[in-house]
Amino acid sequence: MCGIGGYYGEEIISKPLIKKTLNLMKNRGPDNQNFKFLKHNSKKIFLLSSRLKIVDRLDRSNQPMEIDDCIISFNGEIYNIDEIRKKVFENGLKLKTKSDTELILKMYKIFGTNCVNHFDGMWAFAIFDKIRGFLFISRDRLGEKPFYICKKSNGYYFGSETKFIRSLLDNYKDFNNNKIYRYLKFGYKSIEQDKESFFKNIFKIEPGTNIIIKNDLSIKRTQYWKPNIKENNISENKCKRLIKENFENKIKSICNTDLKLGLSLSGGIDSNYILGYITKVLNRKLNTYSIIDRKNKKYDEENLIDIAVKNPNIRNHKIYLLNNNENFLNLRKLIKYHDKPVSTISLFLQSLIYKKMKEDGVKICVSGCGADELFAGYYHHYNLYYNSIKNGHLKSSFKKKWNSKIYPLLRNKEYRSLTKKNLQSFFNLLSDDYLNLKNIKMFRDKFYSKNLLRNKLLNELTLQTVPLALSEDDLNSMYYSIENRSPFLNKDLVELSFKIPTEHLMKDSYNKYLLRISSKNIIEEKIRLNREKKGFNANFNSVFSFKNNDFKEWFFDKDSKNPIYDFLNKKYFINNFKKNSENFFSDMSTQALFNICSAKMFLEETTL
Repeated sequence: MCGIGGYYGEEIISKPLIKKTLNLMKNRGPDNQNFKFLKHNSKKIFLLSSRLKIVDRLDRSNQPMEIDDCIISFNGEIYNIDEIRKKVFENGLKLKTKSDTELILKMYKIFGTNCVNHFDGMWAFAIFDKIRGFLFISRDRLGEKPFYICKKSNGYYFGSETKFIRSLLDNYKDFNNNKIYRYLKFGYKSIEQDKESFFKNIFKIEPGTNIIIKNDLSIKRTQYWKPNIKENNISENKCKRLIKENFENKIKSICNTDLKLGLSLSGGIDSNYILGYITKVLNRKLNTYSIIDRKNKKYDEENLIDIAVKNPNIRNHKIYLLNNNENFLNLRKLIKYHDKPVSTISLFLQSLIYKKMKEDGVKICVSGCGADELFAGYYHHYNLYYNSIKNGHLKSSFKKKWNSKIYPLLRNKEYRSLTKKNLQSFFNLLSDDYLNLKNIKMFRDKFYSKNLLRNKLLNELTLQTVPLALSEDDLNSMYYSIENRSPFLNKDLVELSFKIPTEHLMKDSYNKYLLRISSKNIIEEKIRLNREKKGFNANFNSVFSFKNNDFKEWFFDKDSKNPIYDFLNKKYFINNFKKNSENFFSDMSTQALFNICSAKMFLEETTL
C-alpha cells in the first residue's frame, strides 16, 4: 500500500518540489520514500513512491521497482498472488521477491497491458516501458485505489491524490467552481458523477481503465472492464452457495496476514458477516470499532453492537460522540489532508474510527463497503424492487409484508409509496436563493438497464455511493497509514451479483435477503433478521453545535473576503440565520449544514 506520483513530458521537476511532494506522501507510506528519474528520447519520466509495508516487508520490495526494461510505482494489493505466481513460473520467469509489485511487472512482461485481466484486487499503478517507449497507467475495476491525472501542454502529471499533482505543479490551486457549487446544492451523490476533481484540469482516471501515453504525448484510453447485467436462471439455493463460497474465500485471502486487523462495526449485517466469519470460522482475534450516538436514537445501535461482540475473540472499542471543539479541529485537519471537502458526516465519523485504530496499532481495516449496492440494502430499493418484478403473486405477497414490516420503519416520506416509480436521485440541499450561481445542472442516473432496481444498483455501484465511500475511506485510512480492504467488492462476487435474478434479491420483506440466508449461524440471529437500517451516521448537533460561540462565530464569519461568499449569497445566508437561530434554516437538512462547513474549511485551507 503506497502513495504514488509522477510526471511524463518535457519538463524537469526540481529536487525541492520532489522532496516536498514525497513529504506530502508520507501518511500513505511512512516506511520508505523514493523516486526515479530517467530520460527517453526527448522526454523525462519521474516516478515517486511512498511505501506502507504490508506484503514482503523487506527493503527489496521498495518502490519505484525496476526490472529489466520496466519501472513501476504501484499502490494497492493483489489478492490472488498464489494464482499469479503460478502463471509467472509456468511462463519460465523467476521471482526475486514475494511482493505483488514484482508480480505485476512479470505479468506485464507476459501479457502486456492485458495483464490486468488476471488480477483480483485493488490497484493504481504506472509502468514505464523503455522498449516500447510509453507510460502504461491502470486503475482497478471499481476504483478502490484513487488515481488522478493532469495534462499540461508539456506533459502529464499523475498521482494518488490531487495534492501530489498540485505540489509537483508548485502549489497549483485553481478551483473548479462548478464542482463546489454542485456539492453545495446536491451533496455527496454528485461528487463522483463525473471525472472532475475540485481543481480545474485535474481529473480522476476512471475505474476499470487502462491508459497508454506515448512518446509523442498522445494518449489512448481503454476500458478493460465495465458492469454488465446478465441475469441467469440461478436457483435461490445455488445463489446462496455461490455467495457464501466466494465471500468466505475472499475473507480468507484478505486475512492471510500476521498484521493486526481492525473492523468498523455497526449493527448491520455487512460488517457482522465479516465479524462472524473471522472470529467464529477462522477463530481469529479481531479489534472492532463502533461509533455510538446516545443523543439520537435515530442512529444509536449500541444494543445490537453489544450482542455482536460477545465472542471472546473480539475486543470492541466504543467511540462515544461528544459535541466539543475537538470535532471542529479534527474536521479541519482532515479536510486539509483530503484536499477537498469531506463529503458527509458519516465519512467524518469513519475518520474517528481510523484514529483509534492507529492508536491501537491496527495496520489493516476490513470494510463492508459495497454490500448494499450489490444485494439491495437501502430503503428506496424496496420501491424499485416492487416496480421491477413481473410476478403478480410475488408482488402481492411482498406488498403485504412490506406494509406491516417495513412501512413503520420509514422516516423519509419519498419512500412510503411502493407504486412510485421514479425516485429522485438528487435532492436540492440548498435552494438557489442561497447560492450565487443559479440553475445548476442536475445530474440524472445513467442508463444501464430497463430494470429500475438494477439500474439504480449499478448507478450506486459505479457513480454514486460506492465510489464516494471508496475515495474517502482511502483518504481517511491513509491519513492514519492504515490499509483498507473491501471483501464484498472482489471481481467474482461483483460479477456474480449481476447474474442473480432480481426476484431473489428480496423476500418476506427482507432486503439483502441472499446475504441474510448465506450468513446463517455466522451472524447473531437478532442482527441477521433485523429489518431496521440506521446507517453509519449521526445528527449534525451530535457532532457540532451552534451553542458553541466559537463555532457559531466561525460558521457565520461576516468577513466579505472569506472565499465561501464567492459561492453563498452572503446577505440571504446571514439574514436567514438571524431569523432561525438555533433551528438554523428549517428548510435545510443536516447534510446541507455539514456541506457548508466542509466547503468553507476546504476553501480556507487552500486559499487563506
